[in-house]
Amino acid sequence: MGPRVRGLIERLRPRRAGLRAWLGLSYGLLAVLLVGVLSVLVERAASDELEYDIGLRLAANAGALAERMDEGLYERLNDMRTLSLQPGIAEPEANQETLRAMFDMMQLTYRDYAWIGIADATGVVRVASRGMLEGENVSARPWFKAGLRDPFVGDIRDAVLLQKYIDSPADDPLRLIDVAAPVHDDFGVPVGVVGAHLSSEWAERLRRDLIAGQIGRDPVEVFVLNNDGMVVLGPEGWRDRLLEVSSGRAVRAGPPGFVLETWPDGRDYLTGYARTRGRPLFESLGWAVLVRKDAELAFAPVADLRRQIWLVSVALTLVFLLVAFLLARQIGTPLQALAAAARRLQAGEPDATFPPERGYREARELTGALRGLVEELTAHERELTALTQQLEQRVRERTVELSEANAQLEVLAMTDGLTGLANRRHFGDQLAREVIRCGEKGKPLALVTMDIDHFKVINDTHGHPAGDAVLRRVAMLLEENVRGGDLLARVGGEEFAVLALEAPMSEAMPLAERLRACIENAGPISVGRTAVPVTISVGVAVLWGRQGDLLKAPERLLAAADDALYRAKRNGRNRVEVAAP
Repeated sequence: MGPRVRGLIERLRPRRAGLRAWLGLSYGLLAVLLVGVLSVLVERAASDELEYDIGLRLAANAGALAERMDEGLYERLNDMRTLSLQPGIAEPEANQETLRAMFDMMQLTYRDYAWIGIADATGVVRVASRGMLEGENVSARPWFKAGLRDPFVGDIRDAVLLQKYIDSPADDPLRLIDVAAPVHDDFGVPVGVVGAHLSSEWAERLRRDLIAGQIGRDPVEVFVLNNDGMVVLGPEGWRDRLLEVSSGRAVRAGPPGFVLETWPDGRDYLTGYARTRGRPLFESLGWAVLVRKDAELAFAPVADLRRQIWLVSVALTLVFLLVAFLLARQIGTPLQALAAAARRLQAGEPDATFPPERGYREARELTGALRGLVEELTAHERELTALTQQLEQRVRERTVELSEANAQLEVLAMTDGLTGLANRRHFGDQLAREVIRCGEKGKPLALVTMDIDHFKVINDTHGHPAGDAVLRRVAMLLEENVRGGDLLARVGGEEFAVLALEAPMSEAMPLAERLRACIENAGPISVGRTAVPVTISVGVAVLWGRQGDLLKAPERLLAAADDALYRAKRNGRNRVEVAAP
């Protein structure tokens, strides 16, 4: 290390640094802090907005596919309703050739029709495209039963009767979607059902079209789940698998949206989801459309944006540091000259004088004031020293007194004045801290809430002093029976609570029963010249903390324990009830 570097380090030490160094460092640190805070805020806001837009786009894609599926099924159902109103449809045997030609033409026009036909009221197929299934009885089929009453759209299913008529790859069995509508005679009496079986390839083609439209600019994978959560359409290897992911549960519970989640393959994906809604003529089949994208690929624009923001932040920081250095030099130079003159005066140099009054106003005023103060400071040095010592002594005495007073106030702020237990405020603070701690460690946290039965009757009959005596006695008994590390507090008029740390239900329930029994077994409590029997009702709740739930976990735990306590009250008092898991 060279002498210049050592000299620079020596000048930057806190006790050796000058005003210019302090100002430069202060301005520089302030600039870095401001730029850093602004960069974090801008980066967070922009990243959140961009992530939201990316997720919204996936949700919109899922919604568009769900809408196209609903619209396609609606059109095919309208085909069946139109057929049911055609002349001669109510007498299929008399118009067999005409109807078969019509069905064949529809199948040629819309190739996703695997079969179109009409069955009479007994379920026997009278006319069908290419003559398939004619003479077969389909009365047991769901599409016939439902279609005899109202227009019907059925979920994807495996082909049963048509499998032997239509070839399909061995590894891809024929799957169908049913649409049907009733046929009525001139008097409105149902005389048959006109129905069609759509190949599931129609829905698969819609799914592939969505993927093809995204390849290159936004590659995604698309899944279609039925109402049971089974994959009916999706990438190879996923079909007919029960898919348990957050998006699959969310789409069944609410409106379209998106979620960042981990899939069964262990990778993180951003998934947009939407649900088919059906149409006025038919209820939704409950299909859920999931459009997923690899999280790293989905958030690549967010990473790019963050890099750009931080590059700009670094550039701004360098500019601010340069400006800070120049300002510090401008401000510190007059004071540096004044400090050098003061050192010479202190050393007793015969030719030592103050520099000319120059620079900004404060520096000029300071130079003039120092000239007048030098003599006065010398004369009052001893007096100031004595006063300083007296002041320091008084400060030390006041500091000790203030520390003692603060300690007493802290104890009072945490303690219930009547029972000497922790008060509601201290209990709430400890509950919030322990929820976070148990959540981070994955440990359980039990809450036992207790209420003195018929306490109002005690106050009304024997007076409030008697009620206070009961509260103090109950507090003492509870304190003797809680575990060593648990927190017992009075949280209301006649309400007490125990925070049992790392206690599962198997430990919390015996603790609650022990507390209830200790009050009951204590016998009547003496209040003046009489004694009153006292019992308590107890509610127990246990929380297994998870990181995503920590903000609202204290409220939920309190609500669960209170609910159990109220059930104990309703079910006869002097008992323990456990919150529902």
